[in-house]
Amino acid sequence: MSESNAWASLKKIFSTKDRVNRVENVAGTGTPDVNYCVKGVEGWIELKAPKEPQRLTTPLFGSNHPLTQDQKNWWLKHNRARGRGYILIATNLRWMAVPGRHADVVNDMTVDDLKILADWHQLKPVRKEKWKQLYNILGSKQNRTHTN
Repeated sequence: MSESNAWASLKKIFSTKDRVNRVENVAGTGTPDVNYCVKGVEGWIELKAPKEPQRLTTPLFGSNHPLTQDQKNWWLKHNRARGRGYILIATNLRWMAVPGRHADVVNDMTVDDLKILADWHQLKPVRKEKWKQLYNILGSKQNRTHTN
C-alpha cells in the first residue's frame, strides 16, 4: 500500500463536520502529512506505508521509508508542546496508530514491538466499526499521545 492509498482510506473515516487536510511540506521540513480536527480536537498524522519484512525480528522500517531525523525532531517539539498526533502505519497486512511520542524509536522496532505501542491496531481488511474506533481515538478529549 502506498501513502496515497493510505490517505484515501483514512479520509473516508471523517465526517463532513470534521476538518482534515493533507499537508504538503511547504509547512516546513518534517511536518506530518495530515492535520485534522475531529469533535473539536486537533491533531497531526504522519502516514507510513512500509511492506512487512518476512522475518519477525527485522525492524519494520529497516529500509522501508523510515522517519527522517527532521520528522523525529518535529515530533519531539510537538510532544514538548503537549500536542497530539499519530504515526499511522499501513503495511501490506495491518494498520497501526502509534502515538507520535514514540517517533524516536519506531524506525528500530519490529511489527510486534509496534503493536504493543499502538493505540489502535487492526489486521486488513478493516471493518467499518473498527475504523470508527480509530475515529473516536482521534477525537478523544483525553490526550494519550504525549508524555507528561
